[in-house]
Amino acid sequence: MISDKWNYQACETIESYQSPEQERKMLTQRLGNRSLLVDLLALMFGLGAWIGVNGVYVQLPLIVDTAPEGWSLPAHMVMLVQIANLGPILYTLYLKYSIWVCDRYIIYVLLAAATCSTFALGFLYSYTSFVFGNEHSTALLSLMFVTALVGCTSSVICIPYMKNYREIYLVSYLVGEGLSGFVPSAVALIQGVGHNAQCVNVTKPDSDHVEFITVPSDPKFSSQIFFVLMGTLLCLSFLSFLGLNVLPVAIGERVKLPSSMETLPTDTTALPSYKTNTGWTMPKNVYYYLLVMLAVLCLLGNGTLPSIQSYSCLPYGTVAYHLTVTLAAIAGPLAMSLGFFIKAPTVKVLNTLMAIVLVLSGFICYLAVKSPHPPLQNSWQGELLVVVVWIAACGLIGFVKMGITTLYRPDPGRGLYYTGVATQIGSLIGAITTFVLVNYTKIFKSYSPCDHLMAD
Repeated sequence: MISDKWNYQACETIESYQSPEQERKMLTQRLGNRSLLVDLLALMFGLGAWIGVNGVYVQLPLIVDTAPEGWSLPAHMVMLVQIANLGPILYTLYLKYSIWVCDRYIIYVLLAAATCSTFALGFLYSYTSFVFGNEHSTALLSLMFVTALVGCTSSVICIPYMKNYREIYLVSYLVGEGLSGFVPSAVALIQGVGHNAQCVNVTKPDSDHVEFITVPSDPKFSSQIFFVLMGTLLCLSFLSFLGLNVLPVAIGERVKLPSSMETLPTDTTALPSYKTNTGWTMPKNVYYYLLVMLAVLCLLGNGTLPSIQSYSCLPYGTVAYHLTVTLAAIAGPLAMSLGFFIKAPTVKVLNTLMAIVLVLSGFICYLAVKSPHPPLQNSWQGELLVVVVWIAACGLIGFVKMGITTLYRPDPGRGLYYTGVATQIGSLIGAITTFVLVNYTKIFKSYSPCDHLMAD
């Protein structure tokens, strides 16, 4: 009996000794009061936004040489992406005139269409047909248009849909959306798109004129396998969105609107600091100013800079170009992921970061204009400079976009919808403007690794 009593007291002492640790664990859980499964579902949901379009773009080096449009194929694709902005317009009209609005079912249809189109690309991308007497890559362009329609519409329907969940999951969605650009690029590099091209002498035997052409290396796997892989990821995105709507753990992370407080369904005893007051206000001039800032960021990040990336990077070599593509694509999602750990930046901080973005973007445009002979060419300093500038620019653009979107998250009105509209307007203006400058002016000049051989 004495032994039992001593054991009981010892156990009680141990329990009392461990209780502070247990309290710390409970506090940690409360501070990070979130479901990692819902984070993963939101991330995979965001991944499906632009992965179809980005997948087609990174396959251009393998497709363009056999396409009947030749090097004009990217121009056709850019115009199709802009036409796909009809999606947000039609959705806006639908909201205005329809008495039955259910975004969930629309998103189901969009993700299903993108999944089927991307799978079909794997088997039909090389199919051509004659349109108005000219041969065109009708299958490739038509199926890409479907994926572009999904991407453009996602800005005005998918981001606002995440308002149904706690604010922390919006960051997960934005990280996934950023990864929709990185994942295809990473897979393409593994595929072998980024290998150094070779210069081959094609001079005819009876000619004294020396000619060289650039011959890319063979990929490790075909475009068919690549598109099937992208389609599989889109299928997972569809299933993730389904999980957000049917899984009890995801339903438990929804917020109840309208109400005075955004409660945490998974923890009814959560501290007040983890509840958002929906009596949200923002000065009117700041409200519109941030939307304009977001439009400018998307003009640069989605329209101008991607269009001139090859002009600003390729003169420094293939290695610098592909380091820029991959590392800059990583920088955006990583910058957005900071939203997991820090509070939303203030407008003053956003102004400072925006000024830095404009300076870096201006420098990138300067390098593109100086192509094919930019400063510090054929030097490691030049290669390092262009890679670092691109990483910094893309990272800051991603971070500022995340900061602006987060500021609009508590808006009980249509704040997130307007951020989507600003995103599409900025992207449209940037893409069209740069398309005209690249294709109809002589401001930007292409670079070929065989130019020095021709000169010799």
